[in-house]
Amino acid sequence: MNDAGPEFPATFDQEFVRQDGHRGYFGRNVLKGLVDGMEGFLEEKRRTPGFRSLGPVALGGFLWLDDPELAACLARFSHTCVVVSKQGRSKRDLEKLGKLKPLADGDNGMLASAFAQLTELDWRENGRAKVLGPGSPMSDPVIPPLRSIGFRRQPKGDMVPFLHTKIMLLGEMWGHDEDGLGGVADVIGFRPERLWVGSANATQRGRSNLEFGMWLDDPQALQAAQTFLVQLMAHSEALDPDSDLFQPELLPVDFDDEAFADYAAEYGSECDDPDA
Repeated sequence: MNDAGPEFPATFDQEFVRQDGHRGYFGRNVLKGLVDGMEGFLEEKRRTPGFRSLGPVALGGFLWLDDPELAACLARFSHTCVVVSKQGRSKRDLEKLGKLKPLADGDNGMLASAFAQLTELDWRENGRAKVLGPGSPMSDPVIPPLRSIGFRRQPKGDMVPFLHTKIMLLGEMWGHDEDGLGGVADVIGFRPERLWVGSANATQRGRSNLEFGMWLDDPQALQAAQTFLVQLMAHSEALDPDSDLFQPELLPVDFDDEAFADYAAEYGSECDDPDA
């Protein structure tokens, strides 16, 4: 808690336990409930990892993130991606972005192949979708741990829409070496297990505000949150992109139909020839 300046009294603070055993919070320093829940999840997975586990995962969507305890906790997850609203370019904004560089440059990003909605996306090249022809490998992008989305707000400019959610989805990456037909393949996926929803931004300053937050494990809520967060990742940009506009860096790949037709014409006839 911040000892400097005015402060709300402790009479606002409440912690409650839902019927399913998960906790909720009202009052000050609600963000502590988020971090404590994440730390508890990490310890739980350390003791009893799930079936074919590839490690704990944290996916989030916030207006902004600068809380050092939360950032340090995210760095301990095997895979993570938190999307925040695109920030400005003022001196103060750039200082804020600089403090998050260690988290943004971490090596625990998300494999796109864990989600069906991301499997045909790749990084744009020269502002355009990547074009694949015969023999071109499908890449498996790793989405960095911290991303941005939306439009950059301009000083004294027009209002723009921005990401305003405060959610964190925890789960586990799993993997095995067989595809659906029993063939050899590297197959990975994500299993959602716990969802944080509330009013508190992921900011140190937010610990002094009167806020609300709680943990859920309702299956419908978990699935809806996963769908939303995957869409955030699919439409995200670097933490400090050049463009002020909404320009996702991941785009669906284009297939060179003419090249594939030529390939089929050249090699398809050989497959039809019994003496080939």
